[in-house]
Amino acid sequence: MILSLLPVFAVIDPDVGIFSHSGIVELRDNGFWLKADPGNELRLLLAPASLLDSLGLALSTGDTLLVEGWRQDELLLVDKIWTSSADSPIILRDLENGNLATGGTATYWVDGQTCIGCRLCLSQCPTGAITFSKGKARIDSAKCTECGICVEGNDRFRGCPVSAIKKE
Repeated sequence: MILSLLPVFAVIDPDVGIFSHSGIVELRDNGFWLKADPGNELRLLLAPASLLDSLGLALSTGDTLLVEGWRQDELLLVDKIWTSSADSPIILRDLENGNLATGGTATYWVDGQTCIGCRLCLSQCPTGAITFSKGKARIDSAKCTECGICVEGNDRFRGCPVSAIKKE
């Protein structure tokens, strides 16, 4: 079981596991959230917007969803979504391999001239999409879910300290 976590999360945590949650969608400045139970809100790490569009998945505030994926703290890396209008789930990614199911392309990239190699982004990426080569960060588009944590931050981490990660 632990081996299947390695390609998905950069850091193995005992609280990580596959979970199913249902609730109401809320769109916030930092992405989509699912209000499951009172006091239980999850930030949904979905696929790139272009992939969601190609799958015919348009989410908006107030939608009711059932989602399944890997959970770590308040983050949920979504692999399957059931909407109220669908009988079968929409598959976003293959969690066994840590890849988007239908391939999508990431719009995040690293400016090698600006990157100082501090590795803060590596420790914060929930999907393990960021690696290092020759002292600089690299983003694997097959693993990137465009969650924005590397740029905008998450809780105490405020994103790349030198703004080396860009979004096109």
